[in-house]
Amino acid sequence: MTVVSVHLADVGLPRSLGLIRHPRPASIPGLLQANAGLAATFGTTPPRPSPGRVGLIAFWRDEAAREQFDMSHPLADALGDGLVVHARPLRIHGTWPGIGADVPKRRNVEHQGPVLVLTLAKTKVSRLVPFFRASQPAEKAVVKAPGNLFTSAILRPPFVASVSLWESSEAATDYAFSGHQAGHPEAIAAGRAKPFHHQEAFIRLAIDEIRGSLAGRNPLPPDAIHA
Repeated sequence: MTVVSVHLADVGLPRSLGLIRHPRPASIPGLLQANAGLAATFGTTPPRPSPGRVGLIAFWRDEAAREQFDMSHPLADALGDGLVVHARPLRIHGTWPGIGADVPKRRNVEHQGPVLVLTLAKTKVSRLVPFFRASQPAEKAVVKAPGNLFTSAILRPPFVASVSLWESSEAATDYAFSGHQAGHPEAIAAGRAKPFHHQEAFIRLAIDEIRGSLAGRNPLPPDAIHA
């Protein structure tokens, strides 16, 4: 099954502009798909970039390829002083390059412990502004949602993504589907009525490892990960 890595790092404004190109799969052994961009604060319209903070979301053929990247690739070295998450997909809604057909699509998947949630999209240029407007209430709600530990956007339009850490699958599911926190269900309904994206995926993942920090803080202590 595909394995996933997420890097978020403060590299400084001048340097960040050179690190937001999407790496080509052929350029790194074992890389199936990768997207990079500037990190941005949730809840603003348009999302407010975090100066000098870069995000990278990568999908790997196997753990050996991911480990080789972490140990030897200049891009991993450039982002290595930030927050690094290694994870395995639990379920997916939608499709995304690099995610195999073996990942479950059902909503409820048994898992104990914290989870990583990725939302990924290639947005229609004509729908960027309506998308950001529709997303704003959901973004404001997620940072206050019970069980949410950390959330960031990663932007390189038309690629837009969010990265969030949750105490449990139940907390992530409650935010996304229950309607207890207004904003997300309405944004989903608006996208279904008139699609915002050419392609999109919502992926929940089990966290294998989390290390490093952002601004001196790790939102999920390593001892919170269940072996």
